[in-house]
Amino acid sequence: MKNPVKAADHLTGIRAAIPIMVGYLPVAVAFGVAGVAAGLTPWHIIMMSSLIFAGGSQFILLASMSAGASWLWVAGICILVNARHLLYGPLLTTWLPPALRSRLIFAFVLTDEVFATSLSSLKTMPPEKRIGWLRGLGVGAYCSWVLGTTLGALTGEHLEHTSPLLAQAMKFSLPALFVALAWQCVTRKLKWPLTVSALVAAGLALAGHGGLAIVVGGFAGTFCYWRIK
Repeated sequence: MKNPVKAADHLTGIRAAIPIMVGYLPVAVAFGVAGVAAGLTPWHIIMMSSLIFAGGSQFILLASMSAGASWLWVAGICILVNARHLLYGPLLTTWLPPALRSRLIFAFVLTDEVFATSLSSLKTMPPEKRIGWLRGLGVGAYCSWVLGTTLGALTGEHLEHTSPLLAQAMKFSLPALFVALAWQCVTRKLKWPLTVSALVAAGLALAGHGGLAIVVGGFAGTFCYWRIK
């Protein structure tokens, strides 16, 4: 009786990963195109996504390689970019399965979008269903990234030349996806802090301070939440 339950849990996790997969595909295609433009072979690009699966860090790696940066510098930058995962683990650890193997597998497929989806779903999920659900979620996200990279490495360059508007839209799909996933976690208590954060960030961005908008907007929302709490 256990196998049908596990299979159903895997399918549920894969269904939960569909929005992530839809968002990952165009960004992964863009990464494949960027890899070819950087002088890598399609095989190298596909292996990079298969073994690293780090999204933004992979783009940083390509940019660093094109700039001729040293490998120590590249490694240091990637470590800093992914340091946020040190915060993800403690937030999810109480809902993760105790087996080390399951935790290591989930750690490999953990991304911002997988984290957001897990955070909003694991709280109300029965413990016996979590392992299968997490595997389905992670595998769905991982396979879509590798598939998109493959498509981009093999055919994406032609697509970019024939449909430049579509190529530009690809770059916006991942931020749009993350906004949609984050919105699923919104409660009545978070609406005002998020609204304040968005307005402050939008005002600074329109004034030409894009980098500052993220930091100040985040602090504004946090301060508002603290005052309400």
